[in-house]
Amino acid sequence: MVDILEFIDELKELQVLYQTGDLRDFDLQTKIQKYENQVASFERDIEEQNDMFFTSSPVTYNPISEV
Repeated sequence: MVDILEFIDELKELQVLYQTGDLRDFDLQTKIQKYENQVASFERDIEEQNDMFFTSSPVTYNPISEV
C-alpha cells in the first residue's frame, strides 16, 4: 500500500511540473527508470527463490530408515 501512495505522490509531482510548464522528458524518464529497476529487482529475487527451491536436493524417502 505504501508503494501505491508513493506512486500517487510522484504522479502528483509530475502533474504540477506539467501544469507549470516545467515538465521535461528527463523527469518522466527518471520515474520510469526507477520503477523499471524495481520490477527488475523483484524479478531477480523471484528467480533466485525459484532457483533455490527447484535446485535443492530432494529428500528421498527410505522406508528402511524408519524401522
